[in-house]
Amino acid sequence: MPGHEKEQSVIRQLFAASTVGIHFALCTFAGFGIGYGLDELFGVSYLKFIFLVMGIAAGFAELLRVVKKQEEKNDAGTSAGDDKKNN
Repeated sequence: MPGHEKEQSVIRQLFAASTVGIHFALCTFAGFGIGYGLDELFGVSYLKFIFLVMGIAAGFAELLRVVKKQEEKNDAGTSAGDDKKNN
């Protein structure tokens, strides 16, 4: 059932794409939370902003990792499809 495999592939891609937003939000809030906790611990007021920026950067890094992984899967699927067409 070739159509069924394609449908599962699309569902997996949608699932991977939906987790990016969750990861981005969690990284951002985790960074802010760690910074806030360290601010309270050390009695300063700038660490929450530093860790917030680090959390946002981690969220973007996760986004890029997922995009790269999807591109590799698409490239592998395309080259496999090309091989089948050539045979």
